[in-house]
Amino acid sequence: MTATQSRLSLAGVLATLLTALTLAPLLKGAGWFVAVFVTVTVTAGVGAAARRLVRWWPLVIVLQVLALLLTLTWLFVRDDAIWGLLPGPAVLSALQDLVTAGMAVTRHDAPPVQATRGVILITAGGLGLVGLAVDLIAVTLTKPAVAGLPLLSVYCVPAAVLPGGLSWPYFVAGAAGYLVLVGADSGDRVRGWGRVLPTSDDPDAERALGGPLAGARRLAVGCLLVAALLPSAVPGLGERLIGTQGNGHGAGKGGNITVINPILSIRQSLGARENKVVVRYTTTATSPEPLRIVSDDVFDGNTWSPSVGAIPRDNKVQDGLPTPPGLSSKIATTNLRSEIETLDLGQTYLPLPYPATQVQIEGAWLYDARTLNVVGDNITTKGLSYVVQHLGVTPTAEQLKAAPLPSRELQSAYAQVPVNLPRQIGDIARKVAGDGTSYEQALALQQYFRNNGGFVYSPDVLPPRGKGDGGDDAVLAFLQNKQGYCVQFASAMAVMARTLGIPARVAVGFLPGTQRPDHTYEISVRDAHAWPELFFQTVGWVRFEPTPSTRSGPPPAWALPPSSASVSPEPSVSATARASVPAAAPREGPGQVQRAAAVQKPLLQRILAAVPWRVLAAFAGLLLLALVPLAVSLLVRRRRWRSARGGAARVEAAWDEVREKLEDLGVRWAASWTPRALQVRLVSDHHLGEPEQAALGRLVADLERVRYAPPGAVVRETGALRADVHTVVAGVSASGVVTTWARRRARWIPGSGVRALSGMVRSVDVAADTAGRRAGEAGARLRAKVTRR
Repeated sequence: MTATQSRLSLAGVLATLLTALTLAPLLKGAGWFVAVFVTVTVTAGVGAAARRLVRWWPLVIVLQVLALLLTLTWLFVRDDAIWGLLPGPAVLSALQDLVTAGMAVTRHDAPPVQATRGVILITAGGLGLVGLAVDLIAVTLTKPAVAGLPLLSVYCVPAAVLPGGLSWPYFVAGAAGYLVLVGADSGDRVRGWGRVLPTSDDPDAERALGGPLAGARRLAVGCLLVAALLPSAVPGLGERLIGTQGNGHGAGKGGNITVINPILSIRQSLGARENKVVVRYTTTATSPEPLRIVSDDVFDGNTWSPSVGAIPRDNKVQDGLPTPPGLSSKIATTNLRSEIETLDLGQTYLPLPYPATQVQIEGAWLYDARTLNVVGDNITTKGLSYVVQHLGVTPTAEQLKAAPLPSRELQSAYAQVPVNLPRQIGDIARKVAGDGTSYEQALALQQYFRNNGGFVYSPDVLPPRGKGDGGDDAVLAFLQNKQGYCVQFASAMAVMARTLGIPARVAVGFLPGTQRPDHTYEISVRDAHAWPELFFQTVGWVRFEPTPSTRSGPPPAWALPPSSASVSPEPSVSATARASVPAAAPREGPGQVQRAAAVQKPLLQRILAAVPWRVLAAFAGLLLLALVPLAVSLLVRRRRWRSARGGAARVEAAWDEVREKLEDLGVRWAASWTPRALQVRLVSDHHLGEPEQAALGRLVADLERVRYAPPGAVVRETGALRADVHTVVAGVSASGVVTTWARRRARWIPGSGVRALSGMVRSVDVAADTAGRRAGEAGARLRAKVTRR
C-alpha cells in the first residue's frame, strides 16, 4: 500500500464522516454518530490492511463487506450472534426486524426522529456502505473526484426531506470533506509533471506562493464560500439548498412545498405516563366530531401514510378551502365555528374538524385540495390559536344507501390493495359484509368489529415482530386474535372495505375530548385516535367507527345500524382457511384433492415467506461477482483459439495458454527464460512424469519449429495442441509442489482473468481519456476558427 493510498484512505474516512454530519438535523442525540464512526473506520481499516496482503481488489471488497456485517452484528445484535460476533440465521432475522422497525419510524415521524436501534442500524449500515464505496473509488480505483457521487447521495437525503432544506454550515462540512478527498493525491499528480519552478530568481518564491496547489486551494475555498453564502443573498434561493422551486402541481407564484409523513404515534400516546392536555377548543357544534390531523390514503401492505406530493403555496387556508371532494348540494350541512388552541403539540399538520371551509390563523398554512389536509410551511402547531369555519355534514341512511358507484379513478386511487395481501382478509370481508349495497356492507363491517365479532379493545397488543400496526400481517393477526386498539380496528375495516371495492382511507387525530364546566373541551395525549373514512358518491368521505364504544363512544348518526339488521355470523379462522373449498364439493374424489390443495397452499406460502430471499440474493450477487474473473479468463482463451488461423498462431496460442495457466498456479515464469530452459525447470522442479514430459517436449519442439524453422513447417492440429496443454498443466498441478489453495484459486479465481479484466478497465479509461482529449482539441480548433473570423 503506497503513501498516496494511505492518504486517500484517511481522506475518505474524513470525507464520509463530515458528510454524515449533514444527517444531524434528521436524528435526535449524538449516539448514532458514534456507530457511524465505528462502521466507517472499521471498513476503511480492513480495506487498508487487505490491500497490503492481496492485490485483487474484488477480494478486498468482500473482506470489507464481511467486516461491516460483523461490526453491525457486534453493535446491534450480539446476543443473537454465534460467540457474540459471527452472524447466523438468527442474526439476519434480527437485523431485518430492526431495519423494518427503523423504516417504520422514518415513515411515521417527522424529523428529527428518535434515534432508535433500528434507525441507528439503518444510518450506520448505510454510511458504512457509502464509506466502502468511497474507499473503492478513491483508493482502489484512484478516482477520488468520482467518489463524490456517493457522498452527494448522503447529502441529498436531508436536503430533500427537511422542509427548510439544510443550513449552510452543513453544506460547508460536506463540501470540505470532498475537497480534502480530492486534494489528497493532487500533489502527487502535479509533482508527476516535474518540479514547479518559481517565476523569479528568489529561491523562496515558491514557498511564498504557498506551494504548487496554493492557487487551487484558494479557488476551492472561494467557490465553497460563494456556494454557501449566495443562496441566502439572492432572492428566491434562500429557502433550501436543494428544494422544489418553480411551478408544478398547480403552483402559483410562490412555488411548491413538499408534504412529508409526520404521522402521530398513537401507541406511544395511549401509553403516555402523563396524560397532559394538548388542545383546548370551543365549538358551536352540539356533538363535536373528532379533530382530524391527517388522512392516510396510501396503503403499501405495511403501513398507512398520506399521499406525498407538492402543495402550491397559493393554497392558503386563510383564503378558504375548496368544496369537500364528492359532497353535493343535496346533502344537508350546517355552518359551524370552532376556536382552537394548541399547547405542547408539535405537529406538521393542523388539527381541524372535517370538512373545514376557512381557517383564521397566523403563519403559512396550506391545504391539499385532494385531501383537505392542512400542512405548515416551516411551522408547527405548537402554541397556536386559530378559528375554524367548518361544515356539519349529516347524510341520511337512505342517501348513503342510494349513492352511485364511485368512478374508476377513485377506485383506482383509494380501493387498491397490495397483490400479496393475505387472501383470508378478503374472505372474511366478503363473508361478513354480504351482498348488499356499499353502505350496507360498511355497516356490517362496523357491526362485526363493535358488537358481534367478539373483538376486545386493548392498547397493549403488539403487532407481528418488525411490522407496522396497520400492515397486512398485523390486520390478519388482529382478525385472528381479536384484540387490539384503534389503529388496528380502523386499518382492518379500511383494508376489508377496499377488498370489497369501496374506496377507504384511515384518518388520524383526536377524539372530541372532555367538556369542562365552562363549555370548553380539553383534548389530552391519550385522546389520540384513528378511524376509517369510506367514500360515497354525492356525500364524500364519511366517518365510521369500528372501535368498541368503551373507547370511542357511540358511532355517528348515519352509521347507526337499523334495529332490524340481521346479525352476521362470525367467521372463525378455521372457516376462513377453508373458504377456498367449494361448498358443494363432494366428500370423495376430486373434492379431496381440492381440499388438500387448499390446506397445503398456506403452508407453502409460510415456507416461502420464511426464506431470507434478500440474504440469498446478496450471497448470489457476491458469488456472481467472484466468478467474473473465471468467466473473463474462459472468454479470452476461447477467443484466442478462435483467432488462431494459421499453424504458427495455433502453436503460439497453445504456449500462451500454458504460460497463463501455470502463472495462475503460482509457477514462476521469467520472461528471459527460453522454452528449453523452462522445460528443464518444470521437469526438475515439479517431477513431471513421462507423459507430461513428452507433452511438454512436443509443445517446445512445435514452438521452436514455427519460430526458427523455414516457413511451411507442418504443425499439429488444435485438438492435439490443447491435449498437450492440458497434460502439462495437470501434471504441474498434481506434482505436490503446488498447494491446494493455489489449485483452487487457479480453478475458480484465476489471476489471468483478473489481469484481463484490469486490462479491459484500463482500455476503457484510455479510450475515454483519448476521446476527451480529441474533443478538447476539436473545441480549441473551432474556437480558433471563430476567433480568426
